[in-house]
Amino acid sequence: MSHPHEYLLKEYQVAIKHLAPTVPTEVKDEAQKMYDQFLADPNVSEEQIHEALVRTGRAEYPHRHAFKDLTNVVRLEKVKQSVLEHVDEPTRKKLEEILASGANIEEVSHSSFFEDNFTSEEKNQIECGLTDAEEHVKEEISEMGETEKKAYDVLVKKYTKQAEEIQKQIDILRAMASQDEKWQAEILDKVKVFEEGWSVTEPDTNLDTVEKEIEYWQGVLGEE
Repeated sequence: MSHPHEYLLKEYQVAIKHLAPTVPTEVKDEAQKMYDQFLADPNVSEEQIHEALVRTGRAEYPHRHAFKDLTNVVRLEKVKQSVLEHVDEPTRKKLEEILASGANIEEVSHSSFFEDNFTSEEKNQIECGLTDAEEHVKEEISEMGETEKKAYDVLVKKYTKQAEEIQKQIDILRAMASQDEKWQAEILDKVKVFEEGWSVTEPDTNLDTVEKEIEYWQGVLGEE
């Protein structure tokens, strides 16, 4: 018998397996423990699972961004080499000509140029190569968090403060909901969307986006 929230739990398990390699072991262990408990309990609510996704996402946030900053240059070079080794000779030559201009392979794969100038077969080769490369590269550079420990710790502090500032602004927006019952539900809906951004399965909430939302509602509430 399948779990009533099988799809959501599958997303959670995939996210746990793909946590940044420098995320502390206790964060991974806690996430796996919560997942196992949920899987064994058909009565667990969707809200409880979402709370766990947010808890894991908040804990991972500074480590994921720190790891990305620390390894981005090395990672992109390794991904490029891995993809070039994955594709056939004609596709490789075509790709090398474009990359010679200084563009990175991830930018190319998401560009309109890529859509317009590569055949379906070529795009498939490159996209499969990117997927395969990400897994191998993550394994290869997972030690960088240790070899560059001081730089990594500075970045973790930076992104921990950033996460705190995002939550502070979300809380400011939440408080604004009590200023006018007419707009309360709409404001709280926005708060919910922003807080879902902490979920380990959702795109990050951007600080500028929250601040612009606050500015908008300051205008609306101020006009009344």
